[in-house]
Amino acid sequence: MARKGSSDSKTKVTTRLCAGCGKPIQSGLYCSMCLDKFRERAKTQGRRIEAMKSKSMEKVAVDRHETIIMVAISEDRNLNLTKILLERALPNYKILAANTNFNAINTLISREVSLVILDADFGGLDILRRIREDDRFKTIPAMMMSSSTKREFVAEVFSLGVQDYITKPCEPAALIARVDKMIAANEAAASADAQHKNVFNILLIDDDIFDLRQERESIKNRFPCEINTAQSAMEGMKLLENNGADLILVSLDMPFVNGLKFLSLVVANNRFKNIPVIIMTSTRDFSVISEINKSEAAGYVKKPNLGEDGLALIEDKLLRRR
Repeated sequence: MARKGSSDSKTKVTTRLCAGCGKPIQSGLYCSMCLDKFRERAKTQGRRIEAMKSKSMEKVAVDRHETIIMVAISEDRNLNLTKILLERALPNYKILAANTNFNAINTLISREVSLVILDADFGGLDILRRIREDDRFKTIPAMMMSSSTKREFVAEVFSLGVQDYITKPCEPAALIARVDKMIAANEAAASADAQHKNVFNILLIDDDIFDLRQERESIKNRFPCEINTAQSAMEGMKLLENNGADLILVSLDMPFVNGLKFLSLVVANNRFKNIPVIIMTSTRDFSVISEINKSEAAGYVKKPNLGEDGLALIEDKLLRRR
């Protein structure tokens, strides 16, 4: 017979109601079915949020790549007429309007404008002067319209940095053609400039012509670059002085002035001391490798087959230059 109060006594099991469906549960706030529903709902909401973010990012990307023309004219009627004309004739461009210096500057700050069109008869010179006073907008292409044909006036307009001058009255078709041509020319110039900036300038120095060719091919196949080659330290220094470089690769084992000596000449020159210099060598001598590591070289690579490790080192140093 169990004693009174022993552990064999029956204990009460407390139950509670699910906060979702009201069914009895042993613990927690929700039953397993409600929890599964909530998890599925959370997944669905997460997918919707991601879809919304994706659409938002796509819109931002489109906005960033759209070509924007700003028409800045102080007289509202002429401003609206010019804006409507451009919108109808150039549907692929975004046309924005500004009727004061303040509005023009705010537009330039908030949007990436490709061309500014002004009218000297309606505040164009004042707006242009205000734009050119700001270092951020000095290079933005500008087109000026005016009824004046005086040589002194035209000279003053061009001195403020406009790329085209249109004498009024001007046929709408002629205006559209010149705007379209100017935008195309500016985009072509910007594309060429961007492509040039993305090309690395590498100076490659090796007295062995066969190694030089192999090294050049390995680099050329890996990076968008312009490679200047030299077969001596003296020739390499002349190329460096004339063309500069983003990176220098120099062979250790050259007669007269070897790779480490050339490195010391580069480091001693204030113009070139920040250019990374990588030593190329075929040696496995630990003392030589140790000497390179103690120097101011940006590293060393095996030659003439630069290998994946060598190309990765070159890539890292080039990207740091950007």
